Amino acid sequence: MTRSPRPARSGPWRLVSGLSVAMGVAFAVLLMSISYGVSDRIQADLDVPQLQDVGFLDVGLIEAILGALTVAVTSAMIIQTAAATATVGWVLMQSRKREIGIRRQSGVFRGRLVTDFMKEMTPPVVGGALVGEALGVLGGFAIRDLTVLPVTFNAVSLFASFPITILLAGVATAIPAWLAAGKSPKTMQAVQ
Repeated sequence: MTRSPRPARSGPWRLVSGLSVAMGVAFAVLLMSISYGVSDRIQADLDVPQLQDVGFLDVGLIEAILGALTVAVTSAMIIQTAAATATVGWVLMQSRKREIGIRRQSGVFRGRLVTDFMKEMTPPVVGGALVGEALGVLGGFAIRDLTVLPVTFNAVSLFASFPITILLAGVATAIPAWLAAGKSPKTMQAVQ
């Protein structure tokens, strides 16, 4: 049984992947934490009994709007992080079609190719996500200390973007690798 050739391990794609994931996760953590902080601060200010007794101020409506805005910001940041990660993964895999064609021509099975690329993509994505978490938290502490913006860290703001980013980076690697590996190796070489 012959051993399949390993994918090329060089190139700037690892750095690009890691940086993309780190930036996306950092901004997601930071903006969600600020959003939760602002929401918590306003809700605490609205919990004054005198405000709730005023007939023209609907505290419940204001709290509902704050909750909706917090959910919107959280969703937008998670989607943005996911989209950026998926885009970078897709572009990187598309740029490696020639390598996939060569490996397929040498007899490497489709599933093995996808597995190899997934193993190759995991370290920069996980590393980038961890760096992004740390940068987001450090940025949150800096903003809280240097500005008047309240910052609240909670499970959603800290950990929501991490697994979604990892999952989508995997999908963005696996789908193009699977599709490219399914083409005829001769077709892959002719495209180049």
